Amino acid sequence: MGEISVARSGIAETACVALVTLAALLSLGMVLAYWTWAVVAPRPEPQLPVAPEQRVNLESAKALFGVAQQGPSTVAPNGAMVRLLGVAAATRGRRGYAVVQPEGGRIIGVREGEDIAPGLRLAEVRPRYIVLMRNGLRETLAWPEKSAAAETTAARPVK
Repeated sequence: MGEISVARSGIAETACVALVTLAALLSLGMVLAYWTWAVVAPRPEPQLPVAPEQRVNLESAKALFGVAQQGPSTVAPNGAMVRLLGVAAATRGRRGYAVVQPEGGRIIGVREGEDIAPGLRLAEVRPRYIVLMRNGLRETLAWPEKSAAAETTAARPVK
C-alpha cells in the first residue's frame, strides 16, 4: 500500500485554497444580502393619481353595452319593468352611468340624463340606487336586498 505524505503543503497550494474559500464566502454573502433585501426591503410608494388630462375617457365604455335606440320604431314603455345591472356613480361634477335591461330588451349602458327609452329617462345615479323619470314621475330603482337564507347559506361551512 502506498503511504500518504503528511508533509507541509506549499505556499501556492495554501494560497489557492484561501482564494477559493474567500470566493465561496463572498458568494454566500451576496446571496444572503440579496434575499434579506428581498424580504425586508421597503415596499414601493404608491403611484401618484393620474392628472385630469390623462384620465380615461368613459365614452368608449358606452359601446360595450350598446346605446338606447331612439326613433319611431321604439315603443314607449307604459309601466315596463327595468332591471338594474350595474352603476358607475358620478364624482366631481361628472355624470354617472347605469347598466340596465328594459323589460324584454337588451342590456344597455345609459349616461345620467339620457333616455333609456322614449318617456323613460335616467335622472340620477347613486352608489346603491338610480332614479328614473317616467313620463315626469320620479321612480327609485335600488339594488335587490340579500335574503337572509342566501346569507346563511353563504356563511355555512362546507363539510
